[in-house]
Amino acid sequence: TSIIAHISLKLLGDCKGGAETVLGALLATADNVMMPSFTYHTMVIPEFGPEDNAVTYGSARDQNLSAEIFTSSMPTDLPDSQVVEALRHYPDISRSQHPILSFTGLGLDTALENQTLGQPYGHIAAMVGQNAWVLLMGAKPSQNFSLHYAEQLAGRQQFTRWALTPTGVVECPHFPGCPEGFHKVLYHLEGELHSTRVVDTTWYYMSLDNLISVASNLIKEDPYKLLCNELSCKRCNAVRRAIRKKSFSQSSEES
Repeated sequence: TSIIAHISLKLLGDCKGGAETVLGALLATADNVMMPSFTYHTMVIPEFGPEDNAVTYGSARDQNLSAEIFTSSMPTDLPDSQVVEALRHYPDISRSQHPILSFTGLGLDTALENQTLGQPYGHIAAMVGQNAWVLLMGAKPSQNFSLHYAEQLAGRQQFTRWALTPTGVVECPHFPGCPEGFHKVLYHLEGELHSTRVVDTTWYYMSLDNLISVASNLIKEDPYKLLCNELSCKRCNAVRRAIRKKSFSQSSEES
């Protein structure tokens, strides 16, 4: 079994042995595991760029000066990252080379190699059809990164960001949109969603294949599905404008 795991240690309650105990239990259950090891502090914002990109150009001149060059040994700067950091120091692990959205995994080298600058969801695509599962262990549904691949399959607008690498600043296309509406997909997974209450949190376990299929079909049927309800959300509002623009263009062509 291969698992894409998202784990919040601070929400698991009092766990003797901490992150190492949780990781050990996970690796005793699954043959292959990967987890996000994102490094947002490699990001820079240029002075100019594509329109409607949900970013304010020229707004991070001071922040750009403190950006770091991505390396495979760089620790993640995700909050609550103790378990993925324990995995990152585990023997024989591999890490993809995306400078912002890297994943660290055990036994999933081939999948991780498929995540590239141009295909930031390549590792997710490589696991479709391979009996892979997604685990949200105390983590919020908004942390379910695989849903961004479903958005891409459905043709939803994504974004462009930039990051520092040893070869200089690189463009990172297909950057994900806002995930705060992802909890809405849970109502559509029906019998394919497994959940349990632990302490004060709900853990979710779901088939990757079913998740991608259901979510991408939902968005194809209704392009506004899974967007958040925050009126000031720049990324979701940019997606809504793109939908309206596409709809207007299609209406004009038909007339």
